[in-house]
Amino acid sequence: MKNKYLTIGLLLDDTLDSADGVQQAVTSIGEKLRSKGHDVHYIVSTTTRNDLKNIHSIGRHLSLPFNGNSVRTPLPVSSREIKKLFSKVNFDILHVQMPYSPFFTAKVLKLAPKKVKKIGTFHILPYNFAANYGTKILGRVMKKSIQSLDHHFAVSQPALEFMNASFSVNGTVLPNPVDYPFYSSFNKQPTKKKQMVFVGRFEERKGVRQLLNAYALVNKKIRIKCEFKMIGKGPLFNEIKKKSKEEELDITFPGFVTEKEKAQSLANADVAVFPSISGESFGIVLTEAMAAGAGITIGGNNPGYSSVLGAWPESLFDPKDEKSFAALLTKMLQENEFVSSIGTSQHEIVKQYDLNVITDKLCAVYTGSQ
Repeated sequence: MKNKYLTIGLLLDDTLDSADGVQQAVTSIGEKLRSKGHDVHYIVSTTTRNDLKNIHSIGRHLSLPFNGNSVRTPLPVSSREIKKLFSKVNFDILHVQMPYSPFFTAKVLKLAPKKVKKIGTFHILPYNFAANYGTKILGRVMKKSIQSLDHHFAVSQPALEFMNASFSVNGTVLPNPVDYPFYSSFNKQPTKKKQMVFVGRFEERKGVRQLLNAYALVNKKIRIKCEFKMIGKGPLFNEIKKKSKEEELDITFPGFVTEKEKAQSLANADVAVFPSISGESFGIVLTEAMAAGAGITIGGNNPGYSSVLGAWPESLFDPKDEKSFAALLTKMLQENEFVSSIGTSQHEIVKQYDLNVITDKLCAVYTGSQ
């Protein structure tokens, strides 16, 4: 592409009202591209937010359970709405999030002008057999559309392998980005007790039950010297909060917090713990904790999290082995020198995921210079 500044459509089979990982990645990349001078547009289903420029809500969606989450599935979008958009905006690039629906994204791609370059990013790993099987069936149905893309990214090596197995396409790894300058700008505040922090949805897949059970197994003499904060909400929130109170674990549950509050909590953390069981393709929250300078970031030993934390095998664990999990928490809350050596390395290496680094690599593919 000859023009220096591009008109880019970031296409998502979903709303932008959610703060889920894909939405985070799409909007952070979009706004960084805009800051570099590109004309960025978001093509999505029904969205109410108005803090971003050039949002085109051209569809509606339903919420259905899939891959351990509540997934919003788009309803068929009007061809007239799509053609109307293309008549108003002269796109150079359409960058779609995968897997996608035949009723929304596939239809937009089919009606796009031939000159438009089409890029895809694959975001998922299966949580269970149904998700695995369903994605492979979708791959067969969508084969022609998927193979029409000019380049395929996946957010991790495990996601790339699953994309290849499900959709029979090759591609390259481009991780989800983290805003390193933002997260690293927060300094650890002085505290009287050790700080342990969890951030995420309170749902089965995220391992919150296992985390609570493991923490209960940590010696009380160690727990009373620790302040443990579990940030977020979800279907298991009330259950976990009630059980924590019954077992006198003294855990703080602030619910949803602002991005600044989250970043400060992660910066304060001596231990940032994310015991996800499965279904993780990458792990944005891991890179956020590492960028914020958490003492150490530890995570469940699933393929997505391992792609981020694999350089430090001591930081990975089996959430379902609650005794070993408790032993690891005990070690992390006591061994300052061990924790510090890993945490310092994590804080340095996470720079490879910085938003500027990721968008520069993306632009190289957009323009054909890579």
